[in-house]
Amino acid sequence: MTKVYLYGGSGKYAGTGDFDWNSPSIGATHKLILFLAQAADSPEQEIATSELSKFGFRDIQIGLGKPIDVEVLNEPQMQAFQRYYESALAEGCSIVWYP
Repeated sequence: MTKVYLYGGSGKYAGTGDFDWNSPSIGATHKLILFLAQAADSPEQEIATSELSKFGFRDIQIGLGKPIDVEVLNEPQMQAFQRYYESALAEGCSIVWYP
């Protein structure tokens, strides 16, 4: 069964990602959350770091991944994250970055 894990951390955006997306300014360091769909029911730090590299981040530092409790996304203050969860299930991963 696929689970979505959250990986919080930071990274410097290098602008050399594998695809175009609504990315931050090149050279800036940002806090971020990676939503990663995975089959394993344990943190997959190396895969998470690899996915962040595909987005164009370097100097990546992430915390231990934790599975998301889907019910939490129904709470009013968490509903903004529903689309990232759904995107991770559909595309494999999704990212939220903070200026």
